[in-house]
Amino acid sequence: MKKLTLIRVLSLFVFMFLAAGAPAQTPFEEEVHYFSIIPEQPGAEGDKVQVVEFFWYACPHCYKLEPHIGQWLERKPDAVEFVRIPAMFKRADVVLHAKTFYALTLMGVEDELNAAIFDEIHVRKNRLATAEDMEALLADKGVDVEAYRKAMKSFAVQTQSRRAEVLAGRFDIRGVPAFVVDGKYRTSGLEGDLQMQAIDYLIDKVIAEKRAKKQ
Repeated sequence: MKKLTLIRVLSLFVFMFLAAGAPAQTPFEEEVHYFSIIPEQPGAEGDKVQVVEFFWYACPHCYKLEPHIGQWLERKPDAVEFVRIPAMFKRADVVLHAKTFYALTLMGVEDELNAAIFDEIHVRKNRLATAEDMEALLADKGVDVEAYRKAMKSFAVQTQSRRAEVLAGRFDIRGVPAFVVDGKYRTSGLEGDLQMQAIDYLIDKVIAEKRAKKQ
């Protein structure tokens, strides 16, 4: 009996030793949860890491992910830059929403109206598919509609919209929400916190790669 117990104890120690030496497996796999961008595109300068979100106000998955992004932004490292880029798919309502995002950003009110636009579309079921619908909502929220119209026609908004379309092509963005980490990796299609964990994993991966290059 004692001999059998001794064998079991020795077996347990052997198992623990082998497990300790085994390489840890990542929960995220390339070509499954994320994809390499070829060729690599410019990311953040220096030691910073840039995370870009491609989104569309009318996308239900983007809307569901908003609270998770908000929580992630509160805890993200200072060295991580977060940038939103609206989708520029070839549809009038998508383009309207994208230019509205840039117009409100130019006016300095995008942050306070972002949630209102999402809620109007997904909670109140008003898709804001026309300029008239969008202007009515913005007027109700206290936005100067004339200033909004001027911003929509501005050179800055036209330039940013074209740039958004170009970047979506470079990163092969075919649906939203989609995230690009430092111009090297794209991830999408995951739900809630799992998507944010994948982003954190890719941020750590980029940081490790930058450190390796310096050695």
